Amino acid sequence: MYGSEEDVEFLYKFCVAINASAPPEFWTTPMSVLKRAYNGVGPEDWPTWARKALSVLLRPFSAAALVHDFEYSWEYKSKGMFRDANLRLCINIAKTAVYNRRYILIVYGVAAALLCQIFGYKAYCEGRLKDE
Repeated sequence: MYGSEEDVEFLYKFCVAINASAPPEFWTTPMSVLKRAYNGVGPEDWPTWARKALSVLLRPFSAAALVHDFEYSWEYKSKGMFRDANLRLCINIAKTAVYNRRYILIVYGVAAALLCQIFGYKAYCEGRLKDE
């Protein structure tokens, strides 16, 4: 788990504000479950200190990461769902960039989504909800 339920609720509200691309289930999932899915920005198998540091550096990506982590936590997995999760990460970072008028973030969003697509399949397959 990463962050408080209030932190996750803030990110969720930001997702609403930017009309984030997310699976329908995301919008009806309780905050307690989203909190268990969210691990900050970065691969889950990285040490906590590294994810925390990356999350500070890439704070604008946090809401996009919430949707992404939610999708990675699903029990049923497929390559198509993996691709869709990474595409939504890119879309949501772009929406964040436009919302904040920080358009350079779009480039970072494309890079983050590509890195996840190229190197993230193992993490996707192993992703689960964390214990409370």
